[in-house]
Amino acid sequence: MHNVKNLRLATVCMTSGADKEKNIRDAIQWVRDAAAQGADWVLLPEVFTYIGPYEAIYQNGEDDNGALVQTLSSLAKELSIVLFAGSFGERPSASEKVELEGRTGHKRVYNTSYVFGRDGQKIAKYRKTHPFNLMDAKGQPLYCESDGFLSGDSLVTLEVEGYNVGLAICYDLRFPRLFERLAKARALDVILLPSAFTTQTGMDHWEVLIRARAIEQQAYVYASNQVGESSPGKSCYGHSMIVDPWGYVLANTGGTPGVAMAEISFSRIAAVRARLPALSNRRPEVYE
Repeated sequence: MHNVKNLRLATVCMTSGADKEKNIRDAIQWVRDAAAQGADWVLLPEVFTYIGPYEAIYQNGEDDNGALVQTLSSLAKELSIVLFAGSFGERPSASEKVELEGRTGHKRVYNTSYVFGRDGQKIAKYRKTHPFNLMDAKGQPLYCESDGFLSGDSLVTLEVEGYNVGLAICYDLRFPRLFERLAKARALDVILLPSAFTTQTGMDHWEVLIRARAIEQQAYVYASNQVGESSPGKSCYGHSMIVDPWGYVLANTGGTPGVAMAEISFSRIAAVRARLPALSNRRPEVYE
């Protein structure tokens, strides 16, 4: 691991809405801007292709190897970057046995994150495990992602240019045992987190939780977020950020669209783990 190179990571903050074609054009431009600034890896936010009514979510979804996947593959290859393509709606294949219609009767999609290597190859995909379902004081749904999205049930880690990367999306951040499971076979070096974290919860919890996961796993957290109002009443917090294994915020876009960049290194990960050997001090035989 000692010959793992330092990398420049770029995280994008953008405002997606119901105009899918515009969202995709904007995302591609942000990726190009990041690559032009020397990024090795680029991360887009959650649901960057479409944030709009769930009755149109299926028709705005993508097939696993459809046009958008091909476009993003070509983009990664052209720019010679690793592209963590946020997430977007993935229609289930015909062979998958799923309950396609949700509580409100709309056809649903998976909330899927794709990873493309520098050669354009699709090297991983992850379907969001935890839909964000928010209730009011009377138990009535205020915001229910499960009305539009199916839940994934497989966790994903992969090695990217020497770093062990764990994939998560947005609301997954609130479930620390997910990250413990991702790190079970091998300590995580980078945690990926494309998000559309709301303004309401983001202002109080976003940075705190990101830094907590980084400190717990002694890993970088590489997080991208939507920002601003995508539709009436739907506002996201922004502040796409990169946090180091000690919990320091290395880069932060703030509350506006843009790109923030930081360098990661295995030497920093090793230094943190040597300074505070929490990972090797774990006693899973007692509490797992």
